[in-house]
Amino acid sequence: MNRSTFLRVASAGVAAAASAALLAGCGTDAVAKDRGKDKEKDKDRRPGSAFTVTHVGGPTTLLEIAGARILLDPTFDAPKKYPSGLEKKQAPAFGVDRLGKIDAVLLSHDQHDDNLDDSGRELLKDIPVVLSTPGAHQRLGTHVTGLKSWESRNLKTSRGTLKVTAVPALHGPDGVDRGADGEVTGFVLSGKGVPTTYVSGDNASVKVAKKAGERIRKEIGRIDTAVLFAGAARTPAILDNAPLTLTSKNAALVAKELNPRKVVAVHTDSWNIYSEDMASLVKAFKDQGIAQRLVDLEPAGTAKSLR
Repeated sequence: MNRSTFLRVASAGVAAAASAALLAGCGTDAVAKDRGKDKEKDKDRRPGSAFTVTHVGGPTTLLEIAGARILLDPTFDAPKKYPSGLEKKQAPAFGVDRLGKIDAVLLSHDQHDDNLDDSGRELLKDIPVVLSTPGAHQRLGTHVTGLKSWESRNLKTSRGTLKVTAVPALHGPDGVDRGADGEVTGFVLSGKGVPTTYVSGDNASVKVAKKAGERIRKEIGRIDTAVLFAGAARTPAILDNAPLTLTSKNAALVAKELNPRKVVAVHTDSWNIYSEDMASLVKAFKDQGIAQRLVDLEPAGTAKSLR
């Protein structure tokens, strides 16, 4: 689907040193155990300062939140075919040269070109903080910090502290273990005065997202914004063409379960393995009666306020 359709339908050394300065381990301790703080948590549901999202293409998305510029799954190659069989069909909205300073990259996984392409790999070398999976740390090097599910790191910003917590994700149908090739992670961003933001990563499971959401609400607070990787990615070589990311229907079900104020839907364009586009996602959200929560990201490359 072309990008205008949405409007119509929706109405290492240097990096390692810098990383050490910016990151502080938080471990896996639960946050806000006292349930009497629920009202205080809810005050953070709406962002009190600038909170914008810019969709670059595919999963690649820039979040400007709590004084930090956070990039999700960098893919900046021009259209091309890859030895893996993946093909990039559409150029990013802008190149690395227009990206500006990035404080951290949150990388759902490194194994697949549509989440980390050649240009993205080069970019990581210049980013002070890169958070991903333990496997990504082993494959990409020490400038990448691998987090197990529910491990956290603190990112110091000009406005305080932004906490990043890894959350579970399943890169395929429920009950399937794809081993190292399927290792992925989601994230949740939180902190004092920070709108709690869930990033699904390449998760295909409503059950996994629901369970993560329950723990987030209990330990951190209500979810303000959900960034969902949809598109129902499929390839005949893996699990008989089963969806490896959220289908449009399941993305809408996740949105209903998490009950965020806003939903940012990405991972539906630019790559040949995405089987469902934005039009089908908008329809699914309409069917669930929650289309008003979808953030209109068009035109790509334009910062959209989430306040």
